[in-house]
Amino acid sequence: MSPCCRAKIYKFGNKRRQCSGCKKTWTRWPKKRGRNPLRPHHKLLHRVVAEKQSLLTPRFNRQHLTEGALSARLRRTMERFLQRGKPNTAPPGQLILVIDALWFLFGGKRWTLYLTVVRSVDRDQAVMLEPVLYPDRENCDDWARAIDSISRNVRNRIVALVCDGFRGTDRLASGNHWIVQRCHFHLLSQLHLNRGRWKRLPNSNEREAVYRAIRKVLIARPEKLNHCVNELTALLVRNDCPRRLGMIGREFLRRLDQFRSYQRYPNLRLPTTTNSVESLNRIIRSRCRHLRTPRSLLLRTTVLIRMRKTITCKPKIFQQN
Repeated sequence: MSPCCRAKIYKFGNKRRQCSGCKKTWTRWPKKRGRNPLRPHHKLLHRVVAEKQSLLTPRFNRQHLTEGALSARLRRTMERFLQRGKPNTAPPGQLILVIDALWFLFGGKRWTLYLTVVRSVDRDQAVMLEPVLYPDRENCDDWARAIDSISRNVRNRIVALVCDGFRGTDRLASGNHWIVQRCHFHLLSQLHLNRGRWKRLPNSNEREAVYRAIRKVLIARPEKLNHCVNELTALLVRNDCPRRLGMIGREFLRRLDQFRSYQRYPNLRLPTTTNSVESLNRIIRSRCRHLRTPRSLLLRTTVLIRMRKTITCKPKIFQQN
């Protein structure tokens, strides 16, 4: 039956057909209208995404196209790149998961980009996984959704989590039975803000003493750990201890095992910072500075991660003897 009048169809050869009711004819294999699509411009993709060049650089804008036309061509090239390629493959064996988040503003609303990196226990090269973008601020529920987006085969091989200690870290790690290693860099940066070495804050000597005591506890050997902890505790209970530093120090002692997991599990070769993902954050910031929509941000970030594939993530060197 014909699609127009639901009447009988007459056959004219192998290609043409006619409706017996309205006499309308059509072909079985209609030709695609419009010009043939252009081939992917891989040089444009490499220079803009990988080398951070401007779209209007005369070297590859020889057709003198507008910025909008070049942006549309770049978008089509990135979409074809993702369609033809495959996500990065995680390394074999036991894995360490390093995570961090990056936020952007679009139309006055905050969006958070969740980045995950997996590294094998016996290697120093980490593989970047697919990014996930959610509205609102960083939170534990969205982190759980981002980790659930990782394939089950990869999740089952993760044994440790390296993070900056966001709210909900313990709940996320205990639900997956992971060892937690908190980032030393984020802790020391908090201490530097309240150290008072350059700002001439009051009680500068006490601030410096607390800072040095926390650093000693971070790197102390197991046989000297109790002595270093007692020194830090004595500084924190003094009346002249700054209030903010006292809060940081007491929270540090409550989470001490998570800051020293790299010494408790030396066979895992854990990194003590999230600097590998922080360096990826800087690259994404520089490549996605002028994007206007969350969709374009996710598209370009995914292309960038698939092009780079790996990033260096070295462990903390700790000699037991």
